[in-house]
Amino acid sequence: MKSIIKAEKIIKKFNDNEIVLKGVDLSISENSFNVLLGSSGSGKSTLLNIMSGLLRPTSGKVFYQDAEITSFDNSQMSNLKRNEISNVFQSYLLLPNLTVAENIRIGISKDKKALPFKEIVEMLGISNILNKFPPQLSGGQQQRTSIARAIIKNPKLLFCDEATGALDEDNSKRVIKLLHLIKKQYGITIIFITHNIKIANTAERIITIKDGLIYKDMQNKTSGNTDEMNGEI
Repeated sequence: MKSIIKAEKIIKKFNDNEIVLKGVDLSISENSFNVLLGSSGSGKSTLLNIMSGLLRPTSGKVFYQDAEITSFDNSQMSNLKRNEISNVFQSYLLLPNLTVAENIRIGISKDKKALPFKEIVEMLGISNILNKFPPQLSGGQQQRTSIARAIIKNPKLLFCDEATGALDEDNSKRVIKLLHLIKKQYGITIIFITHNIKIANTAERIITIKDGLIYKDMQNKTSGNTDEMNGEI
């Protein structure tokens, strides 16, 4: 399958004594659901932030399709993130003075056709809260709103950094199921960071990061089976 994003020999140092990534090579296939699994401090979030353009590596290269994005200037990187890449974070980052509908519409890019608004909010189960403000919402509703904002522009890549970390068990399961549905419905490639093995076991590919290196990389034959997320996640 064709690669959509590729990291080559990624090294990241935050100071002279802290090498977080130690020469990581990783290629992600388009239209796939991938998990970066690892404990806190393993380097998984740093790798995701470099691949999504939020951080620059100390050395190494990242390619989006055939373009080396690590050589992009700020304008080129902003254009890439506006049109091709979206992020969902553990903290929802919604604007509290805007309604749910207004928060979602912020994600629309003027340079490409957006996904259908009504279809997105119905899929995510938030069509009945569009006129509410973020402080009036539960954590699960806020996260689903942030996902709607991230995918409304129809990105090719969706990066999720511990996107269920602040949610209770039921809402965590619901978000994972919705992300699998989004991938299937719209062909969006998903890279999801977690330390939770039950979430990881729903992915097509599980990439374990340990001490700044890829420790294990496996294809998951039972991917997509979100009904197996029994017990606390």
